[in-house]
Amino acid sequence: MSAFLEVKEPGLAGRWYPAEPDRLGAVVRALLAAGGPPRPGVLAVIAPHAAYQYSGATAACAYAALGAGHRRAVVLAPSHYVAFRGAAVLPAGAYRTPLGLVPIDRDAVASLATAPLVRANPAVFQREHALEIQLPLLQGLDAGCALVPVLVGRLEGGDVEGIAAALRPLLDRDTCLIVSSDFVHYGRGFDYLPVPPTDAASVAAGIRRIDEGALERILARDPDGFARYVEATGATICGRYPIETLLHLLPAGTRGERLAYTTSLEMTGDYADRVVSYAAVAFTEGAS
Repeated sequence: MSAFLEVKEPGLAGRWYPAEPDRLGAVVRALLAAGGPPRPGVLAVIAPHAAYQYSGATAACAYAALGAGHRRAVVLAPSHYVAFRGAAVLPAGAYRTPLGLVPIDRDAVASLATAPLVRANPAVFQREHALEIQLPLLQGLDAGCALVPVLVGRLEGGDVEGIAAALRPLLDRDTCLIVSSDFVHYGRGFDYLPVPPTDAASVAAGIRRIDEGALERILARDPDGFARYVEATGATICGRYPIETLLHLLPAGTRGERLAYTTSLEMTGDYADRVVSYAAVAFTEGAS
């Protein structure tokens, strides 16, 4: 494995979420309380990863559905700042947030690092927000829950199936799977303008149409259909590969349910330069 870190320090505190422990704790408790009741049998969720003022309420719906009582959480997040093929794990003892330390399951990380296309690589975690932003919500839900942090890069050919095969042995009854992803990134700032930026209402409707097509395939647990849809539409879904991996991991009979959906447009009013959409999705076992 790569050089071992004892603790990964936070990079988002004071910017994407409060740095003061009391204030962050109050924010997390309020978000989770408003997220709804836990849902029995939830195996996995998709949660967004913007700053809490933008997507915290949507993400909290996913965590609230999970409920407490997990021994371990596998978090799959996309790599935004470093390009690589395959997946990376963090060889560290813990991730720190203002709420304390999130212990990392070292044995699981070491095991994953032996799989094809998976490397222990602390460097790719240094600036990454998509994983860290999940952790205070995880702490608020399940204090002491062990973490398996996985960043997913570019996947091609049979890579998705390979990464899923490496992860599958970890998904026991005491482990939940959290996929970190925002949905469509629209606007001049993202170089994605599938509908003209004429007014807020038409932009919001156009983004939602694209997201609805993606969510339809996700809820149907159709990884190949989802991949084809993203390719055909150019949908700028940053967690595309973590979502594909999740869809390969879900057991037969799992039921997908959309819990919440919103966009940054509702908060910023910016409909031309940068709009990001957010969805919370839960997958429950034992239903057709």
